[in-house]
Parts: sequence; structure tokens; C-alpha cells
Amino acid sequence: MKIKSIITYLLFFSMQSSASENMMVKLKCESGAYPGHVKRWSYNQKNLIELYPNGYKRVYDIKTINVKYILAEEDAKRGMYYVSINFDDNNINVNVETPLAKYTDNKCTKLNL
Repeated sequence: MKIKSIITYLLFFSMQSSASENMMVKLKCESGAYPGHVKRWSYNQKNLIELYPNGYKRVYDIKTINVKYILAEEDAKRGMYYVSINFDDNNINVNVETPLAKYTDNKCTKLNL
């Protein structure tokens, strides 16, 4: 009986950690590339998704994620795209470096806490 309860607990714990790994956190920012437009970002433990105002989306592979920042990249046909999201105490900024430009999406807020 004790083994059954331990197995049930382990199963429940693994399901919870799997669910939290796939949960998407959403950000809403002022676009640095298109001033006056709103840009949205979503991320989980593996992917960072950039959603442009026109509906286009780009998916980045997350290389590092912790409470202070996220580092992600994508190897595209035009070259490497790099993103860093900095979680300061009162400010969230998204820095993007593409083969053609560098910009910062700022005044970001988390939509789901």
C-alpha cells in the first residue's frame, strides 16, 4: 500500500512539472521596431515566440532561462536572430538582434501571472 501511494505521488508530481513546463507566459510590449505598435511575446521552458502586429510569428529556441533573464536564438535563412529578455524589478525589456537591425521592445507587462 505504501508503494502505491509513493508511485501515485511521483506520477502526480511529474504531471505537474510537465504542465508547468508547457505553460506559456505571455508578454505585451511597445514595439521598438514599429513605434506605436503593440507586440506580443510568449514563452515556456523551450520556446520563445515573437508575435508581430501583422500576425507573423517567429519561434526561437531558448538557450537559457531563469528569474532574471531569457536568452534565445533562431538560425534563419538570413542569419542568426538573438533575443534577450531582462526581468528587472520594475521593468521588462526585450532586446532583439537580427541580421538587419537591432531594437528593443519596452514597457512590457506580463498578461498572465
